[in-house]
Amino acid sequence: MRKLLCGLTVSAMVLAGTLPAAAQNMRLLSSWDPSYPPVTAVLDPFIERLAAETDGQVQITRFGPETVSPFEQLDPVGRGLFDLLFTNGAYHATDSSVGMTFDAVSGTPTQVRAAGIWDYADQHYQTLGLKLVAVLYDLNGYHILLRQPLSDTAFAGLRIRGTPIYHPLIEALGGAPVVLPASEIYPSLERGVVDGAAWPTVGAVGFRWFEVADYMMRPSFGQVGHLVFMNLERWNSLSPELQATIARVAEEYEIEANAIMDQVVAAEEATLQAEGVSVSELPANFLPLIGASWFEGAMTLAARANPDEVAAIRAMAEAAGLTGAPE
Repeated sequence: MRKLLCGLTVSAMVLAGTLPAAAQNMRLLSSWDPSYPPVTAVLDPFIERLAAETDGQVQITRFGPETVSPFEQLDPVGRGLFDLLFTNGAYHATDSSVGMTFDAVSGTPTQVRAAGIWDYADQHYQTLGLKLVAVLYDLNGYHILLRQPLSDTAFAGLRIRGTPIYHPLIEALGGAPVVLPASEIYPSLERGVVDGAAWPTVGAVGFRWFEVADYMMRPSFGQVGHLVFMNLERWNSLSPELQATIARVAEEYEIEANAIMDQVVAAEEATLQAEGVSVSELPANFLPLIGASWFEGAMTLAARANPDEVAAIRAMAEAAGLTGAPE
């Protein structure tokens, strides 16, 4: 009789829609470990928000680059070995360079979505077995650390470390780009092999580059898109209601992430200045070159792997005025 009553109760709860949904335990790969501030300041609160807003249905465990190399993470998530991925488009450019365009454009999350770029990228990545969940932007973008303050001729005669995405901007400001891995930036600045190094506005403190570079160029340029993907099959297995909740929370959190990153960058800058790093302002006549050269360089580099897709995104960005070109 007890078994019968229990069965009837469960049946009634199912019919009434009151039976608690089973928790979705998901494994997330991160391209960075917790020493990179956005992991703990931006990603972890997003994970907590998803758990809270879904009444505990979404439970996420984070794994870092010690599990899978940052440059090899797209495939295992696409194949379902992991459920989620937190990364940057440049890390998987050999598989698809579409994600790099999020760093090229100049606009808020709302503007990027309104331009159609977000949805277009989502559809592209679905062909690779991935669902784009969120783009958590650092709108402060990138900057350049320098051994000496800038002169009236900007980078003329200077050798500036930068991966290929930086080269058009470095050259537009008169400098000579030098490609070096992150591990060689400190000794190269120390010995004068390079006169400066391009990097996101977050990270220099952790590498202690303030010991070998006394200046940081302002203004910063571009923006850093931290992409959150979910394995497409896992996404499709979720109920429409759960999908809608995740999508809503992600869109809301994209805007909140901007404010969080502003705080992270402000703390980083305060630490750099406390360690003796001063701001060196770019001469006014060079300012119009920054946004346009960064956009052009990033888009051109991305187009090498995905010319058609990047051309479509470029057209959307130009139509929406998100190219960084002066008005």
